[in-house]
Amino acid sequence: MPTEGEAAVLRIGSGVPVLRYTRRHFADSGRVVEVAHPIVRRGDTTIVDFVIELDAEA
Repeated sequence: MPTEGEAAVLRIGSGVPVLRYTRRHFADSGRVVEVAHPIVRRGDTTIVDFVIELDAEA
């Protein structure tokens, strides 16, 4: 459930579920180049669709 601040920012009620996740981007060298934490979205209307390509050599 959202915190009071999240509910106010998202303009939702306190009973609306939310999704919290962290997004990290890595350079080819393995160095972290971007972090977004936390990303908070309404859970009742958000669709999360990820495509993760794996290196065959890993």
